[in-house]
Amino acid sequence: MIVGLGHVDLVCRDVERSIAFYRAVLDLGEPAIFAGERGEPIHYLRFPARGSGSLGLRQALEQQEFELYAPGLHHLAFAVESRADVDAVHVAALATGAAVLHAPRLWQEYSDDYYATFFLDPDGFRIEVATARDARLAT
Repeated sequence: MIVGLGHVDLVCRDVERSIAFYRAVLDLGEPAIFAGERGEPIHYLRFPARGSGSLGLRQALEQQEFELYAPGLHHLAFAVESRADVDAVHVAALATGAAVLHAPRLWQEYSDDYYATFFLDPDGFRIEVATARDARLAT
């Protein structure tokens, strides 16, 4: 039975820039580096709680802009424990110069206590940080 996501890998135009961004905004430690299927380094930024997953970052082989509604990734959502954590990530994203799409607020169309912020990473990927584990409405 599936219990959650193990990791998500993103292909970045400038992997070092993306490592610095995600470490600063999400307060993650040094990446663990593993070889990918083409021998390229994959930089895994592990989430703080043991077994909670990681974000893998790889260098792009070609340059292209991210398109929100092209086939592929729409956005990546990270779960945090509290509204204060959402607010802290928002402040950290602003400090990096990230484009903020939505400042922290309640999204009651998702659930009564769904508090989130949305911003863009250096490659234009839409990032959400929320106090919710998934998109299901509370029942």
